[in-house]
Amino acid sequence: MGARHHSGQALVVVLAFTAAMLGGFVLVFNSGQSVNEKARMVNAADAAAYSAALWEARALNFQSYMNRAIVANEVAIAQFVTLRSWSRYMEQNIRNVSVVTAWIPGIREALQALDKLWTGIDRVLQRTSPVAETALSHWNVNALAFAQVLAHQQAPITAGEIASEVARANRPDADLSTGARMFALVNGTHWLNSITAKYRHGESELARFKDVVMRSRDGFTAQRNWNPVSLGVVGARKRGGTDLIGEYSWRGMDTLAAHVDLGVTRQEIPLAWNAAENRHHPQTGRGVHGGSFRTNPRTSRLAQRTFVPASGYLGLPEIRDIDQPALQKDLRLRYVVELREAAEHIATADRALPQVAIALPDGRAIDPAPHWQQDSMFAVSAAEIYFRRPVERADGRREFPSLFNPYWQVHLASVEGADRALAAPTKGLAVDPYAVLP
Repeated sequence: MGARHHSGQALVVVLAFTAAMLGGFVLVFNSGQSVNEKARMVNAADAAAYSAALWEARALNFQSYMNRAIVANEVAIAQFVTLRSWSRYMEQNIRNVSVVTAWIPGIREALQALDKLWTGIDRVLQRTSPVAETALSHWNVNALAFAQVLAHQQAPITAGEIASEVARANRPDADLSTGARMFALVNGTHWLNSITAKYRHGESELARFKDVVMRSRDGFTAQRNWNPVSLGVVGARKRGGTDLIGEYSWRGMDTLAAHVDLGVTRQEIPLAWNAAENRHHPQTGRGVHGGSFRTNPRTSRLAQRTFVPASGYLGLPEIRDIDQPALQKDLRLRYVVELREAAEHIATADRALPQVAIALPDGRAIDPAPHWQQDSMFAVSAAEIYFRRPVERADGRREFPSLFNPYWQVHLASVEGADRALAAPTKGLAVDPYAVLP
């Protein structure tokens, strides 16, 4: 009788234990699914942030290549101007020597033939070189500089599209959250205003770029100097060079003069001279031209008065470069992405068993279903664009960021408290709880 009275008690305990085990299993399963889904979301956000930042780094490198191409074309223009000046100078030299040696048989005929040949070459140079100079200048201003502007303006738009496409490719159910749109605005603002700047004509804004161009000239273009004769009190001085005058003119000059030093006085006797120029409009300044004005001042003035300038040059192009490069700062640019995935796409047990609960000994029940902020899961990732040479410089000096060398790279970066705090209001929070942690 007593045994029959207690026969159902074990079943109650087993059922209660089974329910608890089932609830615990659901809790563990939901936690595992949430962790796995969070990891997938973070990976997708990392890929999106990295890809978008990589596009912006490539845009910076593209602008660097454009600057390098512009410098190369400016040097080519200087070389054409150099050939025109030097060719006309050589023609005058040959003609002068022909006059002096006209009484010497054999040499006279040879120099006359050389003069005729050089005159033909010079005519071709004087006719074709200005066309090439003008074409290169128009290519610099209307193609390369314009492509640089376009790349700068379109980079944040394209980066945002890439971030969205990469995120969806990795997590088809994820989308960019409201916070992501705020980050997109911040990313775009930082891109447009924080690293690079437009350098325009006037007020010496292009002084650094002009210096880069002038330093890039080859030796013959920059300076054509030698002393062909030096006999005691009598000597000859050849001076010449091609310089960028202001921002709107390439001018080359070549002069040769005899110098007689009589102790009390010095005499300069012009022997040969010429100059060439391609300009947008007349310039008031003058170049160094290998020290021509200092060594052969009289001959240089003759050269300056006798040449006829071409007028197809558009001037030094307005370019983009690092903002305030003289500060030599280690500039970096962050790109932050936030992804959102609705809870309904996360395969937790409550989707199949919505009524499952964990019963506590005191009679209360715990719902094991995860509770999401705004019924969604979020993931925030950041990438950083930085400047670093692939190999160290040969002189061992540190190279600071610029838009003349395409060394912009990308790596993933830690999400900062400021990033989370920016996204918190979009989730109905005053402050993201993770933002206050060290």
